[in-house]
Amino acid sequence: MRKSAKIFTALSVAGLAVAAGSAFTGTGVATAGQAASDQFVGGTVSQSVTGATLNSLVYGFTDGTNTAVNKVTLTFADATGGKTPTLSLTGGTAATFTCTAIDGTTHISVCDAATGTSQTGVTSAAVTVS
Repeated sequence: MRKSAKIFTALSVAGLAVAAGSAFTGTGVATAGQAASDQFVGGTVSQSVTGATLNSLVYGFTDGTNTAVNKVTLTFADATGGKTPTLSLTGGTAATFTCTAIDGTTHISVCDAATGTSQTGVTSAAVTVS
């Protein structure tokens, strides 16, 4: 095999590895707008944020098929003065989520569904910090 063919093959394999790795990254929000929504199996969820900049929104599920949401972990870009966000999921069976105040050090708030409940059929998530 020629040297140029070997280099081309090596670069092609490296490119495939990078593409495959990026296909499995989690949801992240770079601005206060829309988030990527690749955490749900079998569908997508539109996500919006008002009043803060959100770095990530990670769903927790009660089932192995990733369809019944019982927890959402929000990581903000910076401190928000200890404010408590609200989370509203729409679609499917509704559940009420209660969020903790945003931690001043980690910038994280955890939103849990009421005990023993979860929401399936989620089509959108709206986070508000005021």
